[in-house]
Amino acid sequence: MPLLKAALTLLASVFLHIVAVCSQDVLTSGNAGPWPLGNVYGLKQSAGGFHISERDRIIWSASLPFIGASAGHDQLVGSGGALNITQIDNAVCQGQNVSSISTVELEQAVDQTAVQLTGSLLECGDASLTYTVVFWVPVDLNDRVAFEIIVSSGDSETPPEKVYLTFDSNPQEDFYGLGAQTLASLKNQSVPVFSREQGVGRGDQPVTEYENSNGTFGGGNSFTTYTAIPSYISTDSNGFYLSVESTALSFFDFTNPHKVTVRYGDLNVSGAFFQASDMFEAIERLTAYTGRMPALPKWVDEGAILGIQGGQAKVEGIVQQSLSIGCPVAAVWLQDWSGTHSQTGPWTNISRLWWNWENDEDLYPEWSTFVQGLRSEDGVRTLSYVNTFLANVSTKPDGYRRNLYAEADRLHYFVQNSTTNSTAIISSGPGLDAGIIDLTNPQLREWFDEIMKTQVWNFANISGYMSDFGEYTPVTPETVLANVTTDALVFHSYYPYLWAQYQRELVESLGLQEEALIFHRSAAMGSNRYMNLFWVGDQNVDWGINDGIKSVVSIMAHMGISGYSQQHSDIGGYTDVLTYSGFNLTRSPELLGRWGELAAVSSAVFRSHEGNIPGVNAQFYSNSSTYHYYGYNARMFVSLAPYRQRILATESATKGWPLLRPAVLYHSTDTEARKISYESFYLGPSLYVAPVLDPQTFEVDVYLPDKACEYTHVWTGVSYNGGQRVKVAAPYGKPAVFLVGGKWLPELQSFLLFVEQENGASLSID
Repeated sequence: MPLLKAALTLLASVFLHIVAVCSQDVLTSGNAGPWPLGNVYGLKQSAGGFHISERDRIIWSASLPFIGASAGHDQLVGSGGALNITQIDNAVCQGQNVSSISTVELEQAVDQTAVQLTGSLLECGDASLTYTVVFWVPVDLNDRVAFEIIVSSGDSETPPEKVYLTFDSNPQEDFYGLGAQTLASLKNQSVPVFSREQGVGRGDQPVTEYENSNGTFGGGNSFTTYTAIPSYISTDSNGFYLSVESTALSFFDFTNPHKVTVRYGDLNVSGAFFQASDMFEAIERLTAYTGRMPALPKWVDEGAILGIQGGQAKVEGIVQQSLSIGCPVAAVWLQDWSGTHSQTGPWTNISRLWWNWENDEDLYPEWSTFVQGLRSEDGVRTLSYVNTFLANVSTKPDGYRRNLYAEADRLHYFVQNSTTNSTAIISSGPGLDAGIIDLTNPQLREWFDEIMKTQVWNFANISGYMSDFGEYTPVTPETVLANVTTDALVFHSYYPYLWAQYQRELVESLGLQEEALIFHRSAAMGSNRYMNLFWVGDQNVDWGINDGIKSVVSIMAHMGISGYSQQHSDIGGYTDVLTYSGFNLTRSPELLGRWGELAAVSSAVFRSHEGNIPGVNAQFYSNSSTYHYYGYNARMFVSLAPYRQRILATESATKGWPLLRPAVLYHSTDTEARKISYESFYLGPSLYVAPVLDPQTFEVDVYLPDKACEYTHVWTGVSYNGGQRVKVAAPYGKPAVFLVGGKWLPELQSFLLFVEQENGASLSID
């Protein structure tokens, strides 16, 4: 892997290869262009600005000033990964001139030729700044125009810290992507792109207000997300992204109906833009750059992944009971394999995990034998849990074989604090101090490789794990990493990329590409090329829009447009909230059942979670009703396996198209389809789904796009013409699923057989 110093120089080295071929002073020459960019693109000066054309079609235009800068260090306040961002903009530049346009040589460009603009940014406080912008067509991706902007720091008393790029937008254009978002269109919003804890509530009330009331920003807001993915696709089939190396905090501002402004938190930024024939082709072009997700192991389609905690005897009993009631079980996910630690909370204690990657000898004393026994005797695989931390286990009651924290701390393998010249401590509550492994340190990687291979993979015949966190690297000036020269704030959102890359390289070194399932919640630009499954993070155990069951659909829609084709959620949600003030969130049997329905008809993997306080939640194993509802949903998931496999193999692997598809992808000119976030979606091309996402709801009002299309409700056989809203019954176990006319595939036969056999089933939520 290249040194991170080089990777995070933000492409400044590009300009070492530029040699001017010819140039014109645009203020005096009168040469308006076009200036060729490859064979089909060209830059041309127009009245008050510039545009770039693909043959005769304008794909990008901007009026002066389209480059800007400002001073001021953005404030990030909070604890751990829960960070509140306040934008600080001083000495904002008031104008821009272009002094010259040059044809330059560039190795990365088609024909090794690029176009360079130079000039000044004017009235930036007490000074003017110089800048350079280069446009080129990449030699390996010749269906787009790449750019890089470099702004000089100048001699100002208030040196600039941020760059702005502003370009034209169609007022009727809607925007989608930018990672894990919960709105429908992002039009009229200013969206931060930064990896952090998403919070508890994200704007859903009253939980967000409660969580934010102590000043820690624990509730977040509607734009806090684990992901930092600076790419969007619009309903005009315009695509825009910042490069993998451009990892600083950015804001995408869509509030001006005629403009898009990207505010980037450093003086060098690069990226690309293009115009495709439709939104699907735009995703294909985007993922040609980012990469596409590796294939899932085939075993995930065999049944449910049961999330269980509590030790060997409990796990074995639940597995046997699940199999006995006809619930197909592909695997168990045992996040507590390394042991648990009790923390005091309102009304009941909260169980936390010991982040020390060896089996706990109290809960799982025969870990290796137990894992192998589940697989050989019941055909059930085992998944465990790993994250970016190592916790100090010196007080672990049942002991430990190795204190990995102590070893890494002594060797300075953690992210460091320059003030103390020691580990940058992350506290996850009383009694749980931890360090973040420094993935930029080659010695750490060698040491951690040995741990992962001997204590996680080779010690027991596991099939993967949750690969948690990635969004916690500190952003303070005191933060030090072994092999990074950039500001900690610039590096922060790159860490999820390194974490995904590390895990994939480890799996490949072990030859387990076809067996291992590694699922992540943190993500960065391009990290999808390294992860075979994304999980949408920690949702509340409620029906909320921003952080409950509804948010799952919205997040998957935007993540799919961001290049993450294979996704799933914690069935039932994760976050319980218990307070002394009379406000509590705990999981109901109904929410668990409806969430299972959603997972069956939306996700690439069917996996449940007990939640952060299992004892207050309805669990799939709580009673016979929850067992049977869960087993029913798992069978529905399995029945869709041939259909999912076809889509993932023929469209996701080759084009990057997502499994779950928001209606706008197929109907970009339909104003109603643009407004849909969680209400309905396509599962591949042949199914249209309107899940039940509210309590005590047994009928859905669903919008069917496209007047020319016919939709057949699978449970009743009734067909409807598109271009209208219809109401259909949706009792427990029967989410509104429609066959889309003309797109039926033979791989749907097993699902339709399930519908036929189970149409008379009656499920309860006792």
